[in-house]
Amino acid sequence: MSNQGQICTSTSRILVHEDVYQDYVARFKAICLENKVGNPFDDDTFQGPQIIKVQYEKILGYIQAGKDEGAKLVTGGVPFKNVGDGKGFFIEPTVFSDVKKDMRIFQEEVFGPFVAITPFKTEEEAVSLANNTSYGLGAALFSRDIERCHRVAARLESGMVWINSSNDSDIRVPFGGVKQSGIGRELGEAGLAAYSQTKAVHVNMGFKL
Repeated sequence: MSNQGQICTSTSRILVHEDVYQDYVARFKAICLENKVGNPFDDDTFQGPQIIKVQYEKILGYIQAGKDEGAKLVTGGVPFKNVGDGKGFFIEPTVFSDVKKDMRIFQEEVFGPFVAITPFKTEEEAVSLANNTSYGLGAALFSRDIERCHRVAARLESGMVWINSSNDSDIRVPFGGVKQSGIGRELGEAGLAAYSQTKAVHVNMGFKL
């Protein structure tokens, strides 16, 4: 929920194995409740307001859509009024669980302090769920089995994959996505190549001028 979820690589969908699903949801909720929502200029603030009213209202619309489609609201889901005069575009950290793959909050980008959590049984199902979207910018894998992480990373339809981390960046590594998550790359050699044109020159070495 960094930057109030208003970044293109913000984690908005979380897939959790069914064996640890309930425990994970409870722990995630507890962390959200500990985070301070408030003035972004205060050092202890974790989450500030949404940038404009249009985005604020759009997020509230997604929250209503999640409720209407049957997802379970774990925490949040309402405006946060305990800041200043209560008129800022603040939204409580919002977590939905039991989110199905055909729900809007699973399929669409929210760009807010908003997370949809979905359980899975097998590695195959996790890959299928992750790829079941028209977007493909970034994905993160968390596991002690690094071999499995590399195997899954190779199958994910995503321009970037982090293993046991999220949103790491390096100027030497290309940044970009697939499907509806943009075209081309920034950073790295691929980023330089995006601003270049390749020219092929053919020379007939057997012909005398």
